[in-house]
Amino acid sequence: MMAAIEAARAGEQVIVVERNPQVGKKLATTGNGRCNYTNLDMSDMVGGKYRGQDPLFCETALKGFSPDQVIRWFTDIGVEPKYRGDYVYPNSDQASSVVWALQDTMEHLRVKMMYDTLITSVKRHKSGVFIAEAEGVSISADRVILTTGSRAVPKSGSTGDGYVWAKALGHSLVPVVPALTAIRCIGRQYKDMAGVRTDVKLRVRIDGSDVATESGELQLVDYGISGIPAFQISRFVAYALRKGKEASVYINFIPHIAGTKDEAYDFYKKRAEKLTYKDMKSFFNGLLNQKLGNVILQLAHIDGKLSVGGLTDKQLKALSSLSVSYKAECESVNPFQNAQCAAGGINTSEVDPETMESRLVKGLYFAGEILDIDGICGGYNLQWAWSSGYAAGRAAAR
Repeated sequence: MMAAIEAARAGEQVIVVERNPQVGKKLATTGNGRCNYTNLDMSDMVGGKYRGQDPLFCETALKGFSPDQVIRWFTDIGVEPKYRGDYVYPNSDQASSVVWALQDTMEHLRVKMMYDTLITSVKRHKSGVFIAEAEGVSISADRVILTTGSRAVPKSGSTGDGYVWAKALGHSLVPVVPALTAIRCIGRQYKDMAGVRTDVKLRVRIDGSDVATESGELQLVDYGISGIPAFQISRFVAYALRKGKEASVYINFIPHIAGTKDEAYDFYKKRAEKLTYKDMKSFFNGLLNQKLGNVILQLAHIDGKLSVGGLTDKQLKALSSLSVSYKAECESVNPFQNAQCAAGGINTSEVDPETMESRLVKGLYFAGEILDIDGICGGYNLQWAWSSGYAAGRAAAR
């Protein structure tokens, strides 16, 4: 929609071919229906907020159409911003209002819409004209912008079709895996912790080497770990497991109290000295959620009826280790239908970062999640959609 609007504003005749009965089906569900459409915090942008084989690729487009520019652009089409810290939402708190504003703008600019149209192939004729084939219709165009998204949330229409067309036109694909999704872990203890939400620090270890860290409120579910910090690291776990590597997430359940096992040991020893009159079943009361505390006791092989005063040094060390370095062995990540986005996509080395035009096929452009760029939670993937769509639409019109 962004690419179509910018191309139409430049005076081009634009056709948007949509497989769904309406536009913006996935957009209407973002931000839990409120649409966190950008984020003002663009520090540590490359490799931090954005990932991919070459995260530097996204920098030109993001600087060319920044969050401040996005906010002004949407204000001009009637979407007033609401700020929650650095997170930006429509003042209506309705994602649908963003979709309607974009749709109204396309209609005003006389962008032709073709709904319920499933393209089966995109080919380039020797004359340079592109031919898109759909059931019962053939569409020709001088330039084509592929904005089909990834394979995430297939019920919205994102089924990876664009990858097939791009590969048929000569492009290569970085393997695509689910991202921003929950992680399934080995062990029956998760059912006993299900429903617990707690602030943690996570450390991802792949084949014995640390590759990423994340902090925030973790949600424990009956099959593993979920919540924003788990979502942020899921791409690393997905790629590791895809390659047959061992992936584990080490969890610090008391990050505001201790960062190391030694610090946790000192803390627990002093706590035990103060609570000698208690049984171990209430040792974590006021410190950790009871369900979480019970599981830690079980994994440390400590009987809840044991007196706190009877804790051995070995038991204290076991509690310390489990509290700051609990090992969650990863089995898989949730599939594409449960993922907010995907990692991987069209190899960005084959695309011009300023124009989003293919380096292999003149007149072919890309925008959004179809490319090998994925952002973290917080409006970054939508910002990438706006920035890359803006660049592609304007460049295609030129």
